[in-house]
Amino acid sequence: MNVALHEDPVFLEVLRHRLTATADEMCVALQRTAYSTNITTRQDFSCAIFDRAQRVIAQSFSQPVHLGSLVHFVPRIMDAYGVERLEPGDGILCNDGLNGGVHMNDVCLVSPVFYDDELVAFVATIAHHLDVGGLTPGSIGLAKEIYQEGFRIPPVRFLNRGELDENIFNLFQANSRSPKETGGDLRAQIAGIHTGTRRLSETFDKYGVDTFDRTVSKLIEYSERRTREEIRNIPNGVYKAEGFMDGDGFTETPIKVVVAITVEDEKVVFDLTGSDAQRKCPINATYAMTLSNCAYALRVMMDPGLPINEGFYRTFDVIAPEGSIVNARTPAAIGGGWETAFRVCETALEAFGQCMSERLAAGSKGALCNISFGGISPRTGEYYVFYEAMGGG
Repeated sequence: MNVALHEDPVFLEVLRHRLTATADEMCVALQRTAYSTNITTRQDFSCAIFDRAQRVIAQSFSQPVHLGSLVHFVPRIMDAYGVERLEPGDGILCNDGLNGGVHMNDVCLVSPVFYDDELVAFVATIAHHLDVGGLTPGSIGLAKEIYQEGFRIPPVRFLNRGELDENIFNLFQANSRSPKETGGDLRAQIAGIHTGTRRLSETFDKYGVDTFDRTVSKLIEYSERRTREEIRNIPNGVYKAEGFMDGDGFTETPIKVVVAITVEDEKVVFDLTGSDAQRKCPINATYAMTLSNCAYALRVMMDPGLPINEGFYRTFDVIAPEGSIVNARTPAAIGGGWETAFRVCETALEAFGQCMSERLAAGSKGALCNISFGGISPRTGEYYVFYEAMGGG
């Protein structure tokens, strides 16, 4: 009977919702054990599950702008670290935005899931940490290069067969103005990883790895088919818009973002050629940031019930010239890159408005409005950091 489960449309829905529930439970574990208001209140974190080929199969959208970040970042982390080096209980930590990630406050933890000594899946959490060092409290300030923005972590083994590496843990805390919150939030990410691993193991116990693999492939095919059907509702054509940031923090010279969207039958291409070159300023976006906001712009054009996994991401491409404000390279500063990435989203939605305005709301300011400051507490004598992002509405 189990051999045919992956062909059963009812079972496909059962497994899809089971995986989504697992990702959601990972987020609940992370949120409830975190220390900082960035996670407990502002919910600036996300969780995802990947199959053995590092294809995303379930996401929890605590933070919508992470929609495409993990999809791009996790395979880059695994390529850099080496899948062959992984052991059960390992966890790989990374925040390197210029090597696949987002800004350095967004710290990613990826862990392999083994079953009967076989690597069968991955679970990942990404969370905005209150402070990772650098020039200013909150690690988002007037930097001209990434080296001024804080503690840059390449893919390193943070969990060794389930045991936390105290050396890396202490090193990270020593480079943060908020070591208590940093330590608590890192442990919260571990809680999220452990929750996902435990729930996936229960899924393998119940259905078996082979049925899981076959059903996941069917789910990806189903999502791709549904997405392409949704794209067919968008009229074929090229839709182009320009957006501007008022300045870069050092000059009042506007920054231009160009988004040209080509819709052709069942495929969408976002071409950002023509966007300004990267600058010596903190609002350069990484490719992952740009990808995530293009994915969001496409997602809101579709049925809210559409399952989001690898199949969705197969249906569109993002062209973002390297060295531009929307795909910065070393040594660009990227701390405020989400500001530019949100402008990419607003500009993409403006372009879509030329063909499907009835699906869209009016434009917003499209910016985060970050506020951060810090100092020595007269009550405790400890350094404190306050950070708030007011959103793009």
